[in-house]
Amino acid sequence: MKSTILSIIILIIVGALVGFYLPWYAMGIQAGILAFLLRFPTKRAFITGFISGLLLWGGSAWWLNISNPSALPARMAFLLPLKGSIILLYIFTGLIGGILLGIWTWAGARLRQK
Repeated sequence: MKSTILSIIILIIVGALVGFYLPWYAMGIQAGILAFLLRFPTKRAFITGFISGLLLWGGSAWWLNISNPSALPARMAFLLPLKGSIILLYIFTGLIGGILLGIWTWAGARLRQK
Protein backbone atom coordinates (compact mmCIF):
# COMPACT_ATOMS: atom_id res chain seq x y z
CA MET A 1 0.00 0.00 0.00
CA LYS A 2 2.78 2.44 0.93
CA SER A 3 4.72 1.62 -2.21
CA THR A 4 1.65 2.25 -4.36
CA ILE A 5 1.03 5.65 -2.78
CA LEU A 6 4.70 6.53 -3.15
CA SER A 7 4.58 5.45 -6.80
CA ILE A 8 1.51 7.65 -7.39
CA ILE A 9 3.25 10.63 -5.80
CA ILE A 10 6.39 10.08 -7.88
CA LEU A 11 4.36 9.79 -11.09
CA ILE A 12 2.44 12.99 -10.31
CA ILE A 13 5.55 15.03 -9.44
CA VAL A 14 7.59 13.88 -12.43
CA GLY A 15 4.55 14.17 -14.71
CA ALA A 16 3.95 17.75 -13.60
CA LEU A 17 7.59 18.64 -14.25
CA VAL A 18 7.52 16.97 -17.65
CA GLY A 19 4.24 18.72 -18.47
CA PHE A 20 5.86 22.13 -18.04
CA TYR A 21 8.51 21.57 -20.68
CA LEU A 22 7.33 18.85 -23.08
CA PRO A 23 4.12 18.06 -25.02
CA TRP A 24 1.16 16.37 -23.39
CA TYR A 25 2.04 12.88 -24.60
CA ALA A 26 5.43 13.05 -22.86
CA MET A 27 3.64 12.45 -19.55
CA GLY A 28 2.69 9.00 -20.78
CA ILE A 29 6.18 8.23 -21.99
CA GLN A 30 7.71 9.26 -18.67
CA ALA A 31 5.17 7.08 -16.83
CA GLY A 32 6.24 4.08 -18.90
CA ILE A 33 9.91 4.80 -18.31
CA LEU A 34 9.36 5.20 -14.56
CA ALA A 35 7.32 1.98 -14.40
CA PHE A 36 10.17 0.20 -16.17
CA LEU A 37 12.96 1.68 -14.05
CA LEU A 38 11.17 1.45 -10.69
CA ARG A 39 9.97 -2.09 -11.40
CA PHE A 40 6.25 -1.51 -10.93
CA PRO A 41 4.36 -4.78 -10.46
CA THR A 42 2.35 -5.53 -13.60
CA LYS A 43 -0.84 -6.35 -11.69
CA ARG A 44 -1.05 -2.88 -10.11
CA ALA A 45 0.69 -0.83 -12.80
CA PHE A 46 -2.45 0.21 -14.69
CA ILE A 47 -4.32 1.23 -11.53
CA THR A 48 -1.31 3.18 -10.26
CA GLY A 49 -0.95 5.01 -13.57
CA PHE A 50 -4.69 5.58 -13.86
CA ILE A 51 -4.96 7.19 -10.43
CA SER A 52 -1.86 9.30 -11.12
CA GLY A 53 -3.20 10.48 -14.47
CA LEU A 54 -6.65 11.18 -13.05
CA LEU A 55 -5.23 13.34 -10.28
CA LEU A 56 -2.59 15.00 -12.45
CA TRP A 57 -4.77 15.91 -15.44
CA GLY A 58 -7.93 16.66 -13.48
CA GLY A 59 -5.99 18.70 -10.93
CA SER A 60 -4.11 20.55 -13.65
CA ALA A 61 -7.34 21.45 -15.45
CA TRP A 62 -8.88 22.69 -12.21
CA TRP A 63 -5.75 24.64 -11.23
CA LEU A 64 -5.43 26.32 -14.62
CA ASN A 65 -9.06 27.43 -14.50
CA ILE A 66 -8.76 28.74 -10.93
CA SER A 67 -5.53 30.63 -11.59
CA ASN A 68 -6.62 32.04 -14.98
CA PRO A 69 -10.41 32.35 -15.12
CA SER A 70 -11.75 31.91 -18.62
CA ALA A 71 -14.98 31.18 -20.43
CA LEU A 72 -13.36 28.33 -22.36
CA PRO A 73 -14.10 25.52 -19.84
CA ALA A 74 -17.77 26.47 -19.74
CA ARG A 75 -17.90 26.54 -23.53
CA MET A 76 -16.18 23.18 -23.78
CA ALA A 77 -18.62 21.73 -21.24
CA PHE A 78 -21.49 22.85 -23.48
CA LEU A 79 -19.76 21.56 -26.61
CA LEU A 80 -19.28 18.10 -25.10
CA PRO A 81 -22.39 16.30 -23.85
CA LEU A 82 -21.79 17.45 -20.26
CA LYS A 83 -24.72 19.89 -20.02
CA GLY A 84 -22.43 22.77 -19.12
CA SER A 85 -20.96 21.21 -15.98
CA ILE A 86 -17.37 22.32 -15.58
CA ILE A 87 -16.82 19.76 -12.81
CA LEU A 88 -17.75 16.98 -15.21
CA LEU A 89 -15.27 18.49 -17.66
CA TYR A 90 -12.53 18.18 -15.03
CA ILE A 91 -13.53 14.57 -14.40
CA PHE A 92 -13.61 13.83 -18.14
CA THR A 93 -10.16 15.38 -18.54
CA GLY A 94 -8.90 13.32 -15.59
CA LEU A 95 -10.32 10.13 -17.10
CA ILE A 96 -8.51 10.76 -20.39
CA GLY A 97 -5.25 11.39 -18.51
CA GLY A 98 -5.86 8.35 -16.32
CA ILE A 99 -6.34 6.06 -19.28
CA LEU A 100 -3.27 7.49 -21.01
CA LEU A 101 -0.97 7.12 -18.00
CA GLY A 102 -2.50 3.78 -17.06
CA ILE A 103 -1.74 2.25 -20.45
CA TRP A 104 1.79 3.65 -20.56
CA THR A 105 2.53 2.56 -16.98
CA TRP A 106 1.23 -0.93 -17.68
CA ALA A 107 3.32 -1.08 -20.87
CA GLY A 108 6.46 -0.02 -19.01
CA ALA A 109 5.89 -2.59 -16.27
CA ARG A 110 5.13 -5.26 -18.83
CA LEU A 111 8.27 -4.48 -20.78
CA ARG A 112 10.30 -5.25 -17.66
CA GLN A 113 8.94 -8.80 -17.62
CA LYS A 114 10.29 -9.72 -21.04
